[in-house]
Amino acid sequence: MQEFKVERIIKEWFKKRGYIVEEEFLGPGGNKIDMRARKNQEQWIVEAKGDYDRNTAQYQVNFDTGIGQLVKSISTVNENISYAICIPFTRTEQHKRLSYRLILPKYSESIVFERLNINLILIRDDRSVEVVESKNVRKFLKNLKKSQKS
Repeated sequence: MQEFKVERIIKEWFKKRGYIVEEEFLGPGGNKIDMRARKNQEQWIVEAKGDYDRNTAQYQVNFDTGIGQLVKSISTVNENISYAICIPFTRTEQHKRLSYRLILPKYSESIVFERLNINLILIRDDRSVEVVESKNVRKFLKNLKKSQKS
């Protein structure tokens, strides 16, 4: 699934939940973020990534870049602001070689998710959306790592 499709699906998902969505939002320091979704006092800052068909190294570079883009945009941490990296997940669940399956387990020990309130949003080919809350991301990634070994 290409990045623009991931962005379109998550944009629709937020809108259906009553959020106002801004695309290509400029964050602190002029850092461009794919999307900001706002509703009342709550806001989500979202960086989306897509699937790639050339090589597995591209997944690592793009996921790392997405995390970096989010981290550059974090100027405050509080319960009203949620950050997220949004990725297609069907290929990963199917254990396909060209997927995020190799990069995600490398983050399974990182405390960055819960400390900075970075959530993981998974988009499947059927357009379903799953939000892995920041406090559960490491556990999710550890389970993903275990499932790959079996």
